[in-house]
Amino acid sequence: MTRSDVQFGLGDLESLLGPLVADEIPAEAGDRPPAGRAAFVHTGDIFASATSTVASTILGSCVAVCLWDARAGVGGMNHFLLPWEVENGISSPRYGNVAIRALIGRLETLGSRRTQLLAKVFGGASVIESAVPESESLGARNVAFAVRALAEAGIPVISQDVGGTRGRKVYFRTDDGSAWVRKL
Repeated sequence: MTRSDVQFGLGDLESLLGPLVADEIPAEAGDRPPAGRAAFVHTGDIFASATSTVASTILGSCVAVCLWDARAGVGGMNHFLLPWEVENGISSPRYGNVAIRALIGRLETLGSRRTQLLAKVFGGASVIESAVPESESLGARNVAFAVRALAEAGIPVISQDVGGTRGRKVYFRTDDGSAWVRKL
């Protein structure tokens, strides 16, 4: 069984996580993500699907960029740790400039058009840098990079839940762009 084949039920989520803060949930959906196909996105991972899937991740200062194309019914999530790759020549999606570019590429491979993509950005908390002003924290730099990179790619950010001092558990539905956030 692969990560993207894992199934979860609403009762399992509620008992594990408690109530979730909802973003754009249809009234009949309640306050939790729907049951169904699921994928967990680890730091440095990228997940994209043309099948309805709930992608999830846990964020502190890291950022997750969620993209979807409603017309094509495809979407995906990345989870990056630092804004820019280091100068050692390693190109990894642990870095925002690689992760965003790779997610866009995967969605285009699945039939999306960049001009139809919409974005939601999550994370960027200042969880360990108490001596640094929040606006200068790693989380703030990650968020600023993500928003700038998406603007340069012509992809509008229509929603975001970023900053603060608490981590987040994020769920994102790849087919319709629905998202749920639980502060940790």
